[in-house]
Amino acid sequence: MNVDFEFGEKKHIKLRICSCKGTDFIIERSSYELICKGTQEVEDSGGAVIQGHILDVVIQPQKKGRYKLRVMYEILDEKLITEVEVMVK
Repeated sequence: MNVDFEFGEKKHIKLRICSCKGTDFIIERSSYELICKGTQEVEDSGGAVIQGHILDVVIQPQKKGRYKLRVMYEILDEKLITEVEVMVK
């Protein structure tokens, strides 16, 4: 998934989490890191809002360039990671 920003924008990024087995599940915990791709520096981090099977993160990148939004979440005994490419123009 790729998301484009204009410099100065603040946006919600919502991720729908689905079970590949078709079973019901509960997301126990979720957090995120916004990482600048050039320096690998974590520019922002915090908790993602859990809305059923949707994870909601609000970010406002502070520089132009490429970022990686890493969203970590836990379901039962699994720790899972989803990454989103962010481009700021």
